[in-house]
Amino acid sequence: MDSNQKEDRVLVKHGVAEFACALAFMIAGGLLIWDSYHRGAGWGSAGPKSGYFPFRIGIIMCIAAAVVMFNATRSRAINASSFVTRGELKPVLQVLAPILGFVAIAQFLGMYIAALALIAGFMRVLGKYSWLKSLAVGLSVVAVVFWLFEIQFMVPLIKGPLEAAFGY
Repeated sequence: MDSNQKEDRVLVKHGVAEFACALAFMIAGGLLIWDSYHRGAGWGSAGPKSGYFPFRIGIIMCIAAAVVMFNATRSRAINASSFVTRGELKPVLQVLAPILGFVAIAQFLGMYIAALALIAGFMRVLGKYSWLKSLAVGLSVVAVVFWLFEIQFMVPLIKGPLEAAFGY
């Protein structure tokens, strides 16, 4: 098998992707229904309770997901077509993996360090810029975002040990 055949190999069929997405949507709708019911999904003396509208949205989500799941299992044309091949998945993972890393790093080192790493990393790896340009742009963006949110809007973002060292 040559490299073109490996890259063109279907990893996920269209019907499977639609079913999985609808299942996730149905789970989210079910959680919304469950949470709304516990908050109060009915009508109170002063009007609708806090879960009234979210409860109905959850029902609509579940119905829509059930329709998509039904259609995904019934249509032969959808089930036969390719959703993603091996070659198409690589650029998606090149973006998804660093973003997941950003989320993980932000929890421990703060939003600003994670953003610096994400921006500079993308510029260096995907954009093929020099480390100097990548770090300069990353630091500039982080500095502007810090100034805008922390100083101007006074909206604190997730902070890590570096910001604590500077007194923020």
